[in-house]
Amino acid sequence: MASKAPSIISSTPSHSWRGWLWDSADVSAEERRFLFKLDATLLTFGTLGMLIKWIDTSNITNAFVSGMKEDLGLYGNQYNYIIVSWTVGYIVGQLPSNFILTRVPAHIWIPFQEIGWTVFTFALAGAKSYRALLGLRFVVGLFEAGYWPALYYVLGSWYNKRELGKRNGILQSAVSIAPIFSGFLQAGIYNGLNGHAGLVGWRWLFVINGVISLPIAVAAYFFLPDTPGTAKPNWVFTERDLEIARNRMAQAGRKPEGKPYTVKTILGYLTSWKTLLFTLIFMIQPFGSQPFTAFVFWLKAHNIKGKPPVYTVAQINEYPTLGNAFTAVYSLTCVWLSDGPLRGRRWPVILFSNLVAIIIFTLLAITPVMGPFSHRAPLYIVSSIGSSMVPLTMAWMAELISDSAEQRAFTAAAMNTFQYTFTAWVPLVWFQQIHQPYVTPGNRAAAVIAGVNIILFSTTALLAHWEKLSRKRKNLNQLASTPGSSEPQTPGNEKNGLSVDLLAVQPQTPGNEKDGLSVDLLAVQPQTVQASGRPI
Repeated sequence: MASKAPSIISSTPSHSWRGWLWDSADVSAEERRFLFKLDATLLTFGTLGMLIKWIDTSNITNAFVSGMKEDLGLYGNQYNYIIVSWTVGYIVGQLPSNFILTRVPAHIWIPFQEIGWTVFTFALAGAKSYRALLGLRFVVGLFEAGYWPALYYVLGSWYNKRELGKRNGILQSAVSIAPIFSGFLQAGIYNGLNGHAGLVGWRWLFVINGVISLPIAVAAYFFLPDTPGTAKPNWVFTERDLEIARNRMAQAGRKPEGKPYTVKTILGYLTSWKTLLFTLIFMIQPFGSQPFTAFVFWLKAHNIKGKPPVYTVAQINEYPTLGNAFTAVYSLTCVWLSDGPLRGRRWPVILFSNLVAIIIFTLLAITPVMGPFSHRAPLYIVSSIGSSMVPLTMAWMAELISDSAEQRAFTAAAMNTFQYTFTAWVPLVWFQQIHQPYVTPGNRAAAVIAGVNIILFSTTALLAHWEKLSRKRKNLNQLASTPGSSEPQTPGNEKNGLSVDLLAVQPQTPGNEKDGLSVDLLAVQPQTVQASGRPI
C-alpha cells in the first residue's frame, strides 16, 4: 500500500522581507499551490462580492444627492429613515443567516444572498415613491445581512494567524474602494446616461449595479469554497488540499463545525468575555464612522439656491472618495504590519489608530464648520482612521475564539447585529440630515467613544494575555502530575520505548502562536530500539 504523504503545515518563520510582503513566499511548494488556489477563489470572489455589496450600500447616498431627493420629494429626515429601513432588514437577517451558514454549505448560501439583493437592487431603479424605497431597501438589507459576517467567518476557517490579517484587510478594502467606484460611476452615469431610455441618472446607477452583481453571484456558486470541516473534493480543491487545510487549522487550534446549538451553548456564548467585548466594540463603532458621512453634505451645503454652485454634482460625488482611498491604504498598511513585523499582534496599531481618531474628532468639533476646503476637508478625509481597524478586529476575534466554529459564527453575527442596531439610531440622534453638516455634538460624542474603544481594546489584550498564561500554567501542572514526567527527556534518556519532549521551546512558527513560543507539551512518538536496548 502506498505510504500517505506527510502533512504540510506552515512552519517557516516570516523573517525575510518577501515573507512579510506575502506569507506564501516562505512555505513549501505544495502549500504555496494550495494557498494560491484559496486566494484565487475565496479571496477573489469574496472581495468582488463585497465590492458590489458596498457599491449598492453607498449608491443610495450618491443617488440622494444626485437627483433622487428632488424627484421623489425626500425632505425632512426621510433620507435617514430610508437608511434605517435597510438597517432594520440587515439586523433581522444577521443571526439566522450565520446559524444557517454553519449548517448549509457556504458556496450555496452566500451566492443565494447575492442573487437576492441583486434582484431587489434592480427593483430600486423603478421606485416611484418614498414608501417603495422603504420597502425595497428593507428587503435588500435582509439579503445582504449575512454576507459580511459570513465571509469573515469563512476566511477565519481557512487562514492562520500569519495570513488572516492581510486577507481580512484585502476583503475590507472593498468597503473603502466601493464608494470610490460608486462616486465616479454616479458622476459618469449622471453625465452620460441621464435621461437615456427615459431614466434619470440616479436610476441608472441601480441598473448598472445589478448588471455587474448578477454574473459575480452566479460565478461564486462554482468558485467559493466551503469551510475545511465541511468541504468535499471538487474541481478546484483536491482531497490533499483539504488535508493540508485541516492540518493547518488543527495547528492553529481552529475547531471545525459540528457542535449542536442548544440553549446552554448559546448562553455560554452570551456570557463569554470574548463574545461580550467584541460585540461591545462593534456596537459603538458607528460613532467612529459617522463623522465622515458629513463630508458629502458639507460639500453640498456650499451651494446656495439662486447662486452659482461652488461644487458641481460630479465634485460632490468625487471628493469624498479621497477619504475612502485613505482608509483603504491605511488599513492595508496596518494589516501588513500586524501580520509581518508585529508577528500577529493586533492591539498596537488598533490602539494607535483610536488615539489619532480622538484628535481628529476633537478638531472637527472645535474648528469652524464652514471653513475653507484646505482646513476642513483633510479632517473629513482621515476621520475613518479608527473604524479602519475592522479587519484586524475580526482577525483578532477569530484567533481568540478558535475552539468553537459555532461561537465564532455567533460572535461575528452578534458584532454586526449590534453595530447596525446602533447605526439605525446614531444618525437620527447625533448626525441628523436636517442638521448636516453642523453635527458638532456628534463629533464630540465620536471623540468620547474613541476613548472608550481604547479601554475596551486594552481590556481585551490583557484578558487574552492572562488566559494564555493560565493555559500555560495548567499545562505545566498537568505535566508535573503525570507519572514519570519529573525528569525531562533527552536523547538517550527515553523510557518504555517512548520519546517524550515535554518542553521543546522554540521560536514561534506561523499558525501555532502562544506568546511568541511554541510549546510542544506531549510530542510522543515510538522509538526504534537497537539490540543493545538504546533507541536509534
